[in-house]
Amino acid sequence: MSLPMILTGVNGALGLYSTVKGAIDSYNASKEKKNLLKNAKDEENSWYRKNYFGSFLDDSATKAAIKRVENTLRRNNEGERARSAIMGTTPEYSLARNEQGLRSMENVLTNIASMDSSKKRDIETLHRNNLANLTNIEYNDLSMDERMARSSATSGYNLFQNALLGATWGKER
Repeated sequence: MSLPMILTGVNGALGLYSTVKGAIDSYNASKEKKNLLKNAKDEENSWYRKNYFGSFLDDSATKAAIKRVENTLRRNNEGERARSAIMGTTPEYSLARNEQGLRSMENVLTNIASMDSSKKRDIETLHRNNLANLTNIEYNDLSMDERMARSSATSGYNLFQNALLGATWGKER
């Protein structure tokens, strides 16, 4: 067997190997990227559900605001009871003070609820932007994978084809 024939065979084998290896590597990379992007989307959706559908009353800032109002009302009620014990007050006055305290708490909760609506709009916007970014990344990665696989397969095919065309079938030189 002559050296050119051996080189042609090696060239063909390399072409075939390159074609198969490129296709397998591209498939594995694409599969891994798809899994990573799926995990990122799942985490994003989980974050969205937790933050968008969570109770605004569970927020630490909300709890602190409610606690401050409760403490203020408690101190005011204690002071009013002390004044009432000394000066004497009517039951109507006590009811009016309690109603005023309830209105204060209602105002705080209304303000918190309106802030929650704004927060939900912000979360919705952020969620949509994050999903759009993940989709763009996925699209770009898939496009690049497709180009690389096509290039690798084409290169391998060309090497293999050149080896087949360059082979001298059944002819000895």
